[in-house]
Amino acid sequence: MFEEVPTRGMAMSTTRADDFVLAGSAPSASTARDPIAHIHRGTSFIVLVDAGIVVYLTASLLRSLSFISDSTSTILIIAMAVLGVSIYSNYRQRKQWAYWPAVGILATASLMFFFLAFFNLLLVLLGGSMSGLFFVFLMGWAGYGSGRRALFHWHPVYRSGYSSESYNPLVDLEDGEMLAACPSCLAVLAIRPLMLGNNDRCPHCSSLLVNERLYNKYREEE
Repeated sequence: MFEEVPTRGMAMSTTRADDFVLAGSAPSASTARDPIAHIHRGTSFIVLVDAGIVVYLTASLLRSLSFISDSTSTILIIAMAVLGVSIYSNYRQRKQWAYWPAVGILATASLMFFFLAFFNLLLVLLGGSMSGLFFVFLMGWAGYGSGRRALFHWHPVYRSGYSSESYNPLVDLEDGEMLAACPSCLAVLAIRPLMLGNNDRCPHCSSLLVNERLYNKYREEE
């Protein structure tokens, strides 16, 4: 965990605040070699799942519309399913044309999740069962996750890594820099170990990088 590392080694670089790689899981040997590929694999799976959910929810909506025939809705659903699988397959292979359509799937799924969360919250507030709050939480969490994955794609480092076969941020580190993960959003930051400040914040999510309790503890030990 980020917070368990002595704070003397966790200061954020003042000149390289934008030089970081978005991450979503614990580091491993493969992550260190090519963190973009590691993130891309996880995002590809989410694109596939979200595509399936978007098709399912759209199919439910089409079948509820009386002015669209069953045959027409079936054709539209099949076309959407084929398109979704094609986008996922090409995104997984890092084809350029599939980059933004994959973002579209993630963003659409996120909006659908948030809409369902809001709709069910209204039902609960209007006298529905309190058990509906669990569904609200699940939909809200799913919407947040898909939305955050969509936002990854605007970061220049991820876009650059997607376009190349491999990316290793270690080769771009300056003397005295190291990599460390933000404890809130798990972004991997280029940092300078001896430039700690208890007000340092992640350039991606603006959360504090160092736990205040640990900061005070190590200040007392110095």
